[in-house]
Amino acid sequence: MVKTCLLTVGSTRFDQLVSAFLLPDSLESLSDLGVNHVVAQVGNSLLPPGYHLGTTALPGGVRLEVFRFAGDLEEQVGNADLVVSHAGAGSLLSFIRPLSTSGGSSPGRAAHRKLVLVPNSTLMDSHQSDLAEEMDKKGWATICWTPEDLPPTLRGLGKGRDVQTGTAQSAFPELDKGKVQRILNEVLGYA
Repeated sequence: MVKTCLLTVGSTRFDQLVSAFLLPDSLESLSDLGVNHVVAQVGNSLLPPGYHLGTTALPGGVRLEVFRFAGDLEEQVGNADLVVSHAGAGSLLSFIRPLSTSGGSSPGRAAHRKLVLVPNSTLMDSHQSDLAEEMDKKGWATICWTPEDLPPTLRGLGKGRDVQTGTAQSAFPELDKGKVQRILNEVLGYA
């Protein structure tokens, strides 16, 4: 069975996260987790020396696929077992309810998908840290506060625990399609 890990940095450069993710220590940790397909969406970030766009076979039977942007990123999130990402708002929404046209994403798969958030501290405000903290409070993500801490964070996932808090990640809540309608009805006085 193919187990997939997806890195996404969106469109903003996040060189430190890309470099930390592609470190041999991080890739070895992923292999130890049973990951055999590593997908890295690097956006406008620089690649570390020795890495290039395209697909590469790594030791241990791991396949590494590196690209800048993809029109089907939400589908790739839907097919991933583990997602490592910056903590941008648009990306977080994609992780909670990813789209998948291939049928790979299902409520069961989404419930077991692990999410590691690495807030981009190089941005001018702390919105990524704030969003990551809220996801962590709900038990929906593991926070890795600095890219340099990514290898030990990934190793901690192998124990089924969040490295920071020592607790297992919670499943995302079931989608309530009528919730927005009920809120609008209440606000507008129709309830």
